[in-house]
Amino acid sequence: MEKVNVSLRNQSFYLNYARGYENSKDMNNYHLHQDYEIFYMIEGEKAFTINGTDWVAKSGHLLFINKNVLHKSKVNDERYQRIVLNFKESFPFKEDIPLIIKLFHHGPLMLAITKEQSHFIKLLFEKMLSEYHTTKGRNEYYLRLLLSQLLIECDRLKYVETNTRLHKYGNRTNYTVINEIIMYINANYDTDLTLAHLSNQFFLNQQYISRMFKQSTGCSFIEYVNAIRVNEAKRLLIETDKKIAHIAKLVGYTSHVHFWRIFKSLTGDSPNDYRDSYVKM
Repeated sequence: MEKVNVSLRNQSFYLNYARGYENSKDMNNYHLHQDYEIFYMIEGEKAFTINGTDWVAKSGHLLFINKNVLHKSKVNDERYQRIVLNFKESFPFKEDIPLIIKLFHHGPLMLAITKEQSHFIKLLFEKMLSEYHTTKGRNEYYLRLLLSQLLIECDRLKYVETNTRLHKYGNRTNYTVINEIIMYINANYDTDLTLAHLSNQFFLNQQYISRMFKQSTGCSFIEYVNAIRVNEAKRLLIETDKKIAHIAKLVGYTSHVHFWRIFKSLTGDSPNDYRDSYVKM
């Protein structure tokens, strides 16, 4: 098993600027930390592996990595120049929590910044660096204000980019989009699937997905997810001797009581009775 490093940073806010390949720091082993990370690639290129998925940050890219997410990285370009910002959940203003959820909790998220946008983003980071290294009074409060401004700007960038991609999806047929969503559900039914997650994944409005899904399949999104999960649970009940609580988790339910209710409503039998009926056959 690959070694995993756990970073336990004491600071509630951390900011670091590096330039030049010799000053870069490759993270060849997976690591995770209990704070949020914003990686700003000013120049050059850096490859990331985040939860097993490969990403490449190029000049003008902002990468948002949620807390406690496994990731590693490697510099690909000698023209290396970047800023890394880490902050704990306790640092931002409480009013910024919804922005943090939007930018980090369904990620990783990567935003491409235009030349026009990069000027203002650079100014924000430069001001942060100045405040981070100053001894002037109330610098922590000022850093919170600057972080708040950065989060707002990034949320606006995300909105523009999402609508651009939404326009691209708008040129495709409903059948094609629903087919992609169904394939995604079939591959990820064992995760915490929600309409909000699908909305972020496919850049479509939640209500639009729900309505289109019902029209195309004849059942609701949650009915379909439950059907897929129960079908897999039936296989596990017959083919394995795993405990029912364990099977519930394997197919995507966090509560075995909720799993029991859904299973009985769809099959007419409790998981125990269903398993017993096949044992007797």
